[in-house]
Amino acid sequence: MARTERRADHGGEKLYALRHSTAHVMAGAVLELFPEAKFGFGPPVADGFYYDFDLPRPLTEEDLPKIEERMRKIVGKDLPFEHKDLSVPEALAFFGERKQDYKVDQIQKLAHEGKDDESDDEVIGGRVSVYQHDGFVDLCRGPHVERTGKIGPFKLLSVAGAYWRGDETKPQLQRIYGTVWPSQKELDAYLEKLKEIERRDHRKLGGPLQLFRIDEEIGSGLVLWLPNGAIVREELENWWRTVHHERGYTLVYTPHIAHEKTYKRSGHLEKYGENMYGPLLLDDSSQGAGGTKSPQRFWIKPMNCPGHIKVFQSRIRSYRELPLRIGELGTVYRYERGGTLHGMLRVRGFTQDDSHIFCSWDQAQEEIGKVFDLAMEFMRIFGYSDPQIYLATRPERRLGTDEMWDKAETALRQALGVREVPYKMDEGGGVFYAPKIDIKMRDAIGREWQGPTIQIDLNLPERFDVTFVNDKGEHERAVMIHRVLFGSLERFVGGLIEHYAGNFPLWLGWEQAAVLPVRDTARVYAEGIAARLREARFRVHLDADGDLRTRIANAQRRRANYTLVVGDKEAVAGTVSVRRRGAGQGDEERGVTLDDLIARLSVERDTKALPADFAPHVSNGTDSLDA
Repeated sequence: MARTERRADHGGEKLYALRHSTAHVMAGAVLELFPEAKFGFGPPVADGFYYDFDLPRPLTEEDLPKIEERMRKIVGKDLPFEHKDLSVPEALAFFGERKQDYKVDQIQKLAHEGKDDESDDEVIGGRVSVYQHDGFVDLCRGPHVERTGKIGPFKLLSVAGAYWRGDETKPQLQRIYGTVWPSQKELDAYLEKLKEIERRDHRKLGGPLQLFRIDEEIGSGLVLWLPNGAIVREELENWWRTVHHERGYTLVYTPHIAHEKTYKRSGHLEKYGENMYGPLLLDDSSQGAGGTKSPQRFWIKPMNCPGHIKVFQSRIRSYRELPLRIGELGTVYRYERGGTLHGMLRVRGFTQDDSHIFCSWDQAQEEIGKVFDLAMEFMRIFGYSDPQIYLATRPERRLGTDEMWDKAETALRQALGVREVPYKMDEGGGVFYAPKIDIKMRDAIGREWQGPTIQIDLNLPERFDVTFVNDKGEHERAVMIHRVLFGSLERFVGGLIEHYAGNFPLWLGWEQAAVLPVRDTARVYAEGIAARLREARFRVHLDADGDLRTRIANAQRRRANYTLVVGDKEAVAGTVSVRRRGAGQGDEERGVTLDDLIARLSVERDTKALPADFAPHVSNGTDSLDA
């Protein structure tokens, strides 16, 4: 089984087929080693593949070389991948006889629903597609390489737990991850990259650097911002507010819960209810039969959109007020299955930098363009590179008329066209209520991350009757543009931790300067240095006790941007010795006056310069896996 839609992180058709085929070979090898194994899904994913198994015992890392050895034997046989179609009764009988319960469950679902959007399996003319090699058979629509002998160098990477269909109420399976590449050189490069990814893992850095914590007593998927992480967030929020005030946004606050009728009207309960928390039953002052109070049903908000609409509708709006740009750093809550949670990158409670622009169709293209320009500026500030722009168009299942979709897609296309921005078409990739501009970006080690998105909503303005009075005195339907730049602050900061490997730029640094007197005789001078820096609005840590080498090492461990060492000579001269984070002892600057230092650091902070120990990713022309 595999998704057949092309995704940027799945690679082009050949790489996708290679990974898909290797996944099948791995599943066949596992079935040879564990004949009673039951297998679930096994798709290609970013840079590799996986398969889920129900096995008689837990796997260990020691099992992976044994599975690899069996896989190499299958590859060496150079066997064909053969396709056939089975009727639904034939498929049920085939997998039922082999006690492949998860395949039976999938076929029954397909027979009932016709198609499974999660896997792309479907029933066509009462038949399902299967592929086989060397006796291993699975539901599958392909594609595959022609023969097992065409499979390139591979490596099994890890074992993890995964619930069947991602539902924690269903059986937990064992997921084996692997990777495969056309050449050994590419495989070796990828394995080196994995080591760097592990070094940068935000979950490993978050605790030691006092950035964040997930506490199971508080709840899975709920982030505790620790002191240093809170500083990073505060600086990001303050800058975000400044940027938006400068660009004419009205910043608002909306409640964390809302009455059920709001989410019925918005369509969230119908389309998104399984991802919402609630209902909360709250007493109302109205009296029911027999004098009892009638409870009102409230839901915790999953999105900020309805609140912003109500802000817009707080009074009748004139065309002279448009465009009206409403923004909020609004915390929302969404139910995510336990198996999908991942540090700060996938959580259940998060703060979105939601903004909604209400305008006329005549203004839509210009407003979209301004948002796009701001999004590109955001990426530049943080050192992300190689933006990939996608225009996602109408999906098969959608709301709104073709005329409305035409207007929305045209406005997005023209905003990109005016700027002569190269972009790729993502046909059918829009959400059910909106086409969108999707921006993806690469971090310092070349990984692609989801960046800002810009959407034209064709659903909520209709449902909430969002209008303004035009120049003819008539009520006209407003255009509603959704956009996020950070997206989720939690996910954005989690990504930044990995992007910077914990070495944040000066403006975001929690310890911008560590001041270390060589000995007690220089302590008073060091205290004066610290006081001057604090007056200049720098975050300073004075560390005066203990061995100097240990204190220097501790400052580096805390990721202080600059370590300032002062002794009696510096006290007499009125100078400091400056060591930039990551620099060696021989790179220490001596004899720097405090005025010069403050001037230099102020420029670095205020311009939001990237730190000297940050190396941005440089595209080598082969980053795009679609190439």
